[in-house]
Amino acid sequence: MKVRLILFSLLSFLATCQITGQQLKPFVKGGLTIGLFEWTDASNESAGHTGLNLGAGIQIPLSKSHPTFLEPALVLISKGNVYDVSKAGGRVTFNLWYFETQLDFVYRWKIGTHWRIPIGTGLYGAYGISSKVSATNGITWFQGIHVGKSPSMFDDEIGANRWDAGWRVCTFGAEYRQFALRCDFEIGFFSQFRNKKLYTLEKKSQGANWAFSLNIGYSF
Repeated sequence: MKVRLILFSLLSFLATCQITGQQLKPFVKGGLTIGLFEWTDASNESAGHTGLNLGAGIQIPLSKSHPTFLEPALVLISKGNVYDVSKAGGRVTFNLWYFETQLDFVYRWKIGTHWRIPIGTGLYGAYGISSKVSATNGITWFQGIHVGKSPSMFDDEIGANRWDAGWRVCTFGAEYRQFALRCDFEIGFFSQFRNKKLYTLEKKSQGANWAFSLNIGYSF
């Protein structure tokens, strides 16, 4: 039901973009995301979590004389982390799905007739809609969590925050006509964990979401 609601929201967003002025250019994008967060007391090696992302947005020109754009977008994105538990010879995977709003400021260098190089930065805000912890090789406990029963990250036992916000440090890539290849890097402002029994914060950013995305896109 949540996924249907999100897809309906994205389609409605695109329809609204097409109705409003000719200068606005809607786009869709999707690809792979490598997520990471560091638990301050986790001594196991962090391997990063590979997930997917899918979204839609709009390019809003800010100037007639300079190729600067504001790009709001709505994205369904998977983040998290994977820990290699060397003693057990297995892995523990934290998979979190977010409904994320992105707001980027982008400058586009035009190269030749059809090529453009976009580079920008921005902010994001997100709300967690689904999560799961899983383990391999018979691992049942990790950092005081009963991972053998595949708990939700948002349960009180783990205490992950549903709300997230951060800095879209850099978005860059290449565009040819209506097609685009983009790389994004995000850093969360806050720790995702509020259960203080499981971790000790040395600074507010520890345990925050980090994400690198590689996307392909199409503008209408």
